[in-house]
Amino acid sequence: MWFPNAEVVVNPALLLLLGVMVGTLSGFFGVGGGFLITGGLLVFGVPPIFAVGTGLTLIMGSSIINTLKHRHLGNVDLRLGLIMLVGTVPGVFFAEQLNSTLDEAGIIGPVIRYVYIVFLAALGGFIIYDYLKQRRNPDAISGEISTASLARRVQRMRIPPHTIWIPGLGKVPTYVALPVSGIDQLSVFIPVIVGFSVGFFAGLLGAGGGFLLMPVLIFGMGVPTTVAIGTDLFQIIVTGSWGTFIYALSHKVDPLMAIIMLVAASAGSQLGATATRYVDPGRIRVLFGITVLSGSLAVALKQAAESSASLEYLGAVAPVVLLGVATVMCGVIALLLLRAKREGAPSR
Repeated sequence: MWFPNAEVVVNPALLLLLGVMVGTLSGFFGVGGGFLITGGLLVFGVPPIFAVGTGLTLIMGSSIINTLKHRHLGNVDLRLGLIMLVGTVPGVFFAEQLNSTLDEAGIIGPVIRYVYIVFLAALGGFIIYDYLKQRRNPDAISGEISTASLARRVQRMRIPPHTIWIPGLGKVPTYVALPVSGIDQLSVFIPVIVGFSVGFFAGLLGAGGGFLLMPVLIFGMGVPTTVAIGTDLFQIIVTGSWGTFIYALSHKVDPLMAIIMLVAASAGSQLGATATRYVDPGRIRVLFGITVLSGSLAVALKQAAESSASLEYLGAVAPVVLLGVATVMCGVIALLLLRAKREGAPSR
């Protein structure tokens, strides 16, 4: 099928399949699915700048659907999400400026792919390492993370100024309680910095930033896994909307491609979000780590294929790896949910 904005021919069946996977994994992992969407579009042959812009558009729509579901489940910390947005919006803006510069220089493709490879490989490897480390520790509490002590230190950090003056309100403390996340007190500057960093990489890589934000909330700030998932999705709505607006102004979005994937994503999102009520948090994290690693491998294969004529065959292997692992993960999520239902497991 010909997509005029991106000026590329892509099989719409592949886009539908990618959409279903994104919806399911987004609802289950609390990510917009950018690491899968942009990576998938890249290996399908979509120009990098359009893969970024169109990916953000799908992320926006998918995250709205999944956030509403997780809000119903009580997994969204609105206060934390709103504070992070203070840093997220300028982060996305600066990233778009950098992407435009790289595009004009003609090097945006390799840069995005190499950053993807490094970030996804490091992130996926750490998450799996954390899971295996906790499994080997007989004294570990079920679902606990290996960085629990680090998260507690972050929560206790005191960053000046400790109060700020707001007209009409007077002096207001710069610390906030987050009862939904189980945090008694946290400096507001920490989530603002986190929001800026995630927003920057989200805009740079064409992702909602969820594949970075969800682990940061869990391992860096000590937010419970299910709450991190829901709050992450809420944050991604704004990230994706702002990023979509910026890229649309530059005509770097293919709306037809995004609509096809969004229709399929809306179906998968219900399955993924519901499954988080029954699956152990540690298992959610390790499945996420495996999925992230597959995205890194797929983009690495695509880059290798474009770097050497003798490795062109790897370009055909890349989408098989990406979609194959994503398909297996969707199947595992469905099986875990069905088993929990059959065994009468209580929702968490």
